[in-house]
Amino acid sequence: MKKEPTLLPIRILGDDILRQKAAEVAEIDPEIKDFAQDLTYTMYLKDGVGLAAPQVGKSIRMFVIDPGRRDNDKAQNPIVIINPVIEEKSGESVSDEGCISVPDVFAEVKRFEKLKISYTDLEGKRHTEEVSGFVATVIQHENDHLDGVLFIDRISALAKLKNSAKIRQILSKAVDGVNILSKEK
Repeated sequence: MKKEPTLLPIRILGDDILRQKAAEVAEIDPEIKDFAQDLTYTMYLKDGVGLAAPQVGKSIRMFVIDPGRRDNDKAQNPIVIINPVIEEKSGESVSDEGCISVPDVFAEVKRFEKLKISYTDLEGKRHTEEVSGFVATVIQHENDHLDGVLFIDRISALAKLKNSAKIRQILSKAVDGVNILSKEK
């Protein structure tokens, strides 16, 4: 019996979990499948194209993406990615990025244009795919979360300076290493 999906609380800059290296998912059990459903539901409710487990307080190597939403925010074709490994990377692209865990901060980020990635799906099957463009950018952004890296770690010094007041404001709300976005949008 499927459970109703739950909106998960979003962890934001200043929360210690966002700076940890996430643990491998050892087993794809019913709890992981339920969590994937909640993670996907939360991504859609927050108008995202990707969401990583650490962003909702679970330090495991798992994220969900749906890059097609950039062009059609009504489409839903989520891909759950567990224990990803970026096998190859090439080229370069620069695009504007933002992150639900760093609200209201946007800046250009340099990423690889093409990736070869392997990952496990919810059925336990291992996949290897080559991706490029926006899909590659989304995967790199979400994969960074699994290593405790935020997009603001990859922006230029000038962009950091331009966004420093917003970043300080977000950090000021953290209490004892926890910073959770309120339930409102």
